[in-house]
Amino acid sequence: MFTFAQPHNTRSSPALAYARIGAVLISIWYGGMGWLTTIFAAQGSNRWWGGPLATLIAGIALLLIWRGHWRWAARWLVVGAVALTSFFAWDFAFQPSTSLLVLTVLVVFAAWTLGMVEASIAAVAVILLGIGLIHWGYIDWAQMLSVSYVLFFLLGITGLMLQGYRRHLEDLRESLSVLEQHKQQLHVLYQAVEQSPDSILVVDLQGHVIYANPAYEERTGYLRSEVMGLPSRQVSLTGLTQEQYQEMRQTVETGQAWQDTVRNRLKNGDIVVDDVRIAPVLNAQGLVSYLVENRHDISQRLEAENRILHLQKHDSVTQLLNRHAVQELLDEMLVALQSGQGPQRYGEHHDWHALLLVEIDRYQNFEITRGRGWMDALVQSFVQRLRAVAPSVAKLARIRINQFAVVVPAVGQSRYGARMHTYAVAQELQEGLRMTQITSLAEGPETVKLSCSVGFTVFPFVEEGLRTDSADHVLRRASVALSQALHQGGGQVHSYSELLDESIQRRMQVEKELLVALDEGQLQVFLQSQVDMNGRVAGAEALVRWKHPVKGLITPGDFIPVAESCGLIVPLGDWMMEQVCLLLNDPRVQAQGCGLSVNVSTVQFRQPQFVDKVRDVLQRTGAPAQQLTLEVTESLLLNDVEGTIRKMVALRALGVQFALDDFGTGYSSLAYLMRLPIQEIKLDQAFIHDLAPMSEHSVLVQALLMVASSKDLRVVAEGVEQAAQAELLQAWEPSILCQGYLFSRPVLAQDWLLNPQLGMTS
Repeated sequence: MFTFAQPHNTRSSPALAYARIGAVLISIWYGGMGWLTTIFAAQGSNRWWGGPLATLIAGIALLLIWRGHWRWAARWLVVGAVALTSFFAWDFAFQPSTSLLVLTVLVVFAAWTLGMVEASIAAVAVILLGIGLIHWGYIDWAQMLSVSYVLFFLLGITGLMLQGYRRHLEDLRESLSVLEQHKQQLHVLYQAVEQSPDSILVVDLQGHVIYANPAYEERTGYLRSEVMGLPSRQVSLTGLTQEQYQEMRQTVETGQAWQDTVRNRLKNGDIVVDDVRIAPVLNAQGLVSYLVENRHDISQRLEAENRILHLQKHDSVTQLLNRHAVQELLDEMLVALQSGQGPQRYGEHHDWHALLLVEIDRYQNFEITRGRGWMDALVQSFVQRLRAVAPSVAKLARIRINQFAVVVPAVGQSRYGARMHTYAVAQELQEGLRMTQITSLAEGPETVKLSCSVGFTVFPFVEEGLRTDSADHVLRRASVALSQALHQGGGQVHSYSELLDESIQRRMQVEKELLVALDEGQLQVFLQSQVDMNGRVAGAEALVRWKHPVKGLITPGDFIPVAESCGLIVPLGDWMMEQVCLLLNDPRVQAQGCGLSVNVSTVQFRQPQFVDKVRDVLQRTGAPAQQLTLEVTESLLLNDVEGTIRKMVALRALGVQFALDDFGTGYSSLAYLMRLPIQEIKLDQAFIHDLAPMSEHSVLVQALLMVASSKDLRVVAEGVEQAAQAELLQAWEPSILCQGYLFSRPVLAQDWLLNPQLGMTS
């Protein structure tokens, strides 16, 4: 069926508008023709009602059109026209052939307005009317055939036209749909360009601006109206060099996009760094018609990258070089001094350089009491002072939180002379850094008294076993010297020497071997008896000895300080605690009825889980807690007195006893000492060594014995080696226990268990 194509949106369809207009005009024409027909065909007859009837039919059609039912209006007009014309034809109002022609026109109208189905129905009505007229003799077959020929010819032509019109409408609809899609795409692209954060310009082939997005206005300060028609190199790519311009033109002419970094000037004169991309726009023939210029400001990104690069080699608080940068600097200085082929060596005559490490003493105390903000202000002021007192040619760096490096080039032509000169520089630094004034505090300037430790080395110096010097070796040697300065109490200047290095290397070797000794069971427990005035063994102190597989027996004085400095004292102390508890659970010890004491280091005692460890080892070994005595020193009271007392009270609740070792040699308040839940004091051998009836030590020892007696404490005297010393002590305090070579030497625990009298001197 050929009908008008109905678009999706009928309100805006052109076909609907034309159909409505046609229906209205046909309705008006129909009403007018009805009156004309009545006037000319009804003269002298009773056909006067034709005009009013035609008007009624046209009026109903117009009403249907007004209500939006234009197709029903067209159908109504065709039916009314066919009926009225047929009536006039039947009643001889017109010539029958004329009526048939009128009906033919109505069929064509029906085909055009309604479709071929309605037109075919109307054509059938015309044919039937014609057959009726032939039958009644109004027309002959020749007239009917002529009218039929005209009817079907017009109907066929109309059908072909409708089909072509329909195809045309389909093509138009498809074109409109494609155009609508393109319009939407263009709208999206336009909005994307308008809202892009990058500056976008469209320029013609002469480089003149024909479009600028809002981001361009915001970033450059130019208004779009100001730049339209102006050259892009004048208002946008102001930093484009001639070489870049030529390269860009050559690239875009090949249809490729060009990209580079350009330093452009904004309207207010500021310089920004832009990442610029210029892409060609090709027309249908593949030729460049326009250029799209995209600019992205990368100034902040470059600034951030530069900041990152700066922080990679500089300290964030002081802006000094960091450790990595110092290593690079030292390597560069060493490379500059290297000469010769094959194994690298240094010439006989060259400049010696110096590296000084300066560390602020008591830094951790400041940090605990003053806080991070104050410490940053202190460090910044310290660095200002360091810049002022350091040699002008020196390079400064912060390599640790409280440690600074000073690299001084060309300090001498010989190693000795360089060391002397550097020592003088170190003393000047120490003197100049004694007082530092902090000026950046909110509460006002503050002057802080500081002391610094300085360790230094000169280079290049090829250490034994090496082929050349390196930055790592230089830093290590300076660290060795600084470590010695700190070990001497701080506030000292120390130079690196091979002997010092050997001493530290020995300590490191002891540390490594001690770790192996703990794992492989090379440690042994010795016991030294404690006897009363009658010579009876009343107890013993457990002492650790190290039986090295190569070096033999190593005494505690050679490895205990190393264990304390490297942290191995904690596992060593835990091992000793377990061994002593196992000895206490031995039937032979229980048969003797004596207790055992063991030293507990300050580091071990301050472990948060120390009380739990002691409780656990007592439960695992089954040792009687009342026979275990823990020997502690006054150093426990230097920090956290209340915490120390709480731990001791918790252990006393288990039955463990405490002895205060080296009594009288510390600096703690006697009031604090008396608060400790101790049951025994041990007089240090320093008081016993020169003990005589009228000596200075005798007065102090008698006073200490009086303190112990007033608190009902046991007393053990260490280091008793002479009979006169023992007699004097027993005269002052008959219940005193003596421990020393006079009575017994330390013996292996297993041998002591077999015979507690073993090791007793005659």
